[in-house]
Amino acid sequence: MKKILFSIVISLFIFSNCFAQFKKGDFEFSFTGSFSSMTINNSSTGSFNTQSNSETRTTAGISFSPGYYLIDNFSIEAEIGISAVQKVQPSQYVLVNLSYTYLLPESKTALFAHAGYGLSNSVAISYLNNAISLASDNFDVKVLNLGAGIKYLISSTVLLHTEVNYRNHSWTNDYGYLGYTNYTVDNKISNVSLLFGFSILI
Repeated sequence: MKKILFSIVISLFIFSNCFAQFKKGDFEFSFTGSFSSMTINNSSTGSFNTQSNSETRTTAGISFSPGYYLIDNFSIEAEIGISAVQKVQPSQYVLVNLSYTYLLPESKTALFAHAGYGLSNSVAISYLNNAISLASDNFDVKVLNLGAGIKYLISSTVLLHTEVNYRNHSWTNDYGYLGYTNYTVDNKISNVSLLFGFSILI
C-alpha cells in the first residue's frame, strides 16, 4: 500500500511539473534539424535533338532557438540556423519568431504555432542547365517563416518536438551595364519541410 501511495505521489509531482511549463518568465532552448532530398528535372528541345537531365541532391539544416515566454503560452524566439544543399556552399539565416504553445489538459502533449521574419545570406536555386548555385553572396535574402507542430514532454524540463514548416525566400537582382541598372528581377522561392528536434525548459 505504501508503494502504491508513493507511486501516486511521484506521478502527481511529475505531472504537476509538466503542467507548470510554458508560463510567463520561462526560457525554452530548442535544437532543430531537417534532412531530405531535392530532385531537379530539366529538359530542352532543339531543332535536332531533345535532352533531359535529372539529379538528386541531399539537403540538410540545423538551427538553435532561444525563447522567452513574455506571458503564459506566448513566447518570442530568436532562431539562428544553417541550411545546405549537397555540393553547394551552406547558407546562414537569422529569424525572430512569435510562438504560441498550448498544453492539452491532463496531457504531456502540447500544440504550437509560430510565425517570424528574418534574413539569410543566400538560398540554393536551380537553373535550366541543371546547376544549383547560390542566389546571393550578401545577407539580403528576406525570409518569411511559418510553422506548426507538436511538443511532447518527456520530463518537466526536456521535450521532443516535430513541426511542419513553410518558408518563403525573396530577393532582388539588378541587371545592367556601364554602372547603370537596366532592369530589376524580383525572385521568390517557397518550400515546405518536416522538422524534428528537442527543447530544454528552464
